[in-house]
Amino acid sequence: MKTYLSTVVALGAVTAFSAPAQAALITCPSSFVADGTAKVFGGSNSAVAACQYDNATSQSTVANLANINASGFFGYSDWVSNSQGQIDPGVGGAGVFNIAGVDFAAYDYILVFKSGAGTHLTAFLFNEEFASGNWTTPFTDPPFDLPGKSTSHGVSHYSIVKRFNPKIEEPPVNIPEPEVLALLGLGIVGLGLIRRRVRNR
Repeated sequence: MKTYLSTVVALGAVTAFSAPAQAALITCPSSFVADGTAKVFGGSNSAVAACQYDNATSQSTVANLANINASGFFGYSDWVSNSQGQIDPGVGGAGVFNIAGVDFAAYDYILVFKSGAGTHLTAFLFNEEFASGNWTTPFTDPPFDLPGKSTSHGVSHYSIVKRFNPKIEEPPVNIPEPEVLALLGLGIVGLGLIRRRVRNR
């Protein structure tokens, strides 16, 4: 058993050192997605189900489609354009979002924010309750290690992208009417046969 465990540990170490560097996705603080404190919201309700940031990205990593897919947010690298790439919010501390041509039945959507020094690309997965609403900057210290005595940074731009993901629903069970009638008829015949046997005893 000890030999087996040491072999597993050794293989794990070799794998760790030989694997190429990959994005390190970190889950945002729970307050980023909670009702009343969410960074992306509709009124007092959260508009998102989850949040991740990629600490392998730098201040020069823009929130374009290639970089979003390289990060593999929420386990996927097949995000596609929603024609809402690198939107400049102006002031940058807060703003509004609007998912263009939203179709929650067919697509998942994420909103990816970018800022500058001390921050990383940060993505929010929409919870399908709001197609429009508001946001405030997620770039606060903590969780980010902002330079100087900064406690928050504005958003330089954001992108909204989507991926095809039809929601699976159980198909309705439809029994054609003639078959229902045939089953009912067989049931009646069966009852008649049982009654006849009982009388003949």
